Amino acid sequence: MDKTLTVLLSGLGGGQFPMVVDLDSLATRAFGHLAADSPLKKLSGPERVFLHSTLRIYAVATAPGPEGEVEETTVYDSLERMARLVKSAGKLSTKLESEVFHGPDSDVLLPFTSSFSDLPGRLAEFSKVVGGVLDLIGKSGHKEGNADRLLLIVAAEFVRLKTGQPYYEHLAELYQAISERPLSEDLSGDAIRKQRDNLKQNYPFLHAWMLERARRAGESTAARDPS
Repeated sequence: MDKTLTVLLSGLGGGQFPMVVDLDSLATRAFGHLAADSPLKKLSGPERVFLHSTLRIYAVATAPGPEGEVEETTVYDSLERMARLVKSAGKLSTKLESEVFHGPDSDVLLPFTSSFSDLPGRLAEFSKVVGGVLDLIGKSGHKEGNADRLLLIVAAEFVRLKTGQPYYEHLAELYQAISERPLSEDLSGDAIRKQRDNLKQNYPFLHAWMLERARRAGESTAARDPS
């Protein structure tokens, strides 16, 4: 693995900036904060770099902005708006069916509505299909949070695949060294476990996707046969 890579990370205060960093040195420094008997220290050099990089990006993505800063509109805000509209389409289909197409005075509009008789059903199907796709990312109010924690889940599954155990507390300790922020109840080992279990239970599609990312990372960091 090249010692020096150019990576593009979001700045802690917003925006983006290019950084040329020695990933091996950064990973070595972070792992140096772990206890001598930490099972994570059994990881190889490339595996340490991957785990360090994943947790570092997560730390940057979830870092609080400067106090008083107005939050920018994100793609997740747009997805939340779309999800609300799609959900309202489902509710509208029910009202159209009961009031416009089969209401007590629906005969009055029959000459005009007859050619649209399939509209309520199509709206209901649209709401069900598109809403289902949007819910794969997260239920209402959870899309951005899910997107952020996916990196954390990849890191947790990577550790599980490489060591045979999740070692959540050791992962939280490594994250603390990387983020240089004190651990809180929001990111203790137990909190990481709960986030992983919650994603697996409520968003199995997303969890399966993250597990596959961890597997591929495991393959890419595996020792190569020099022959």
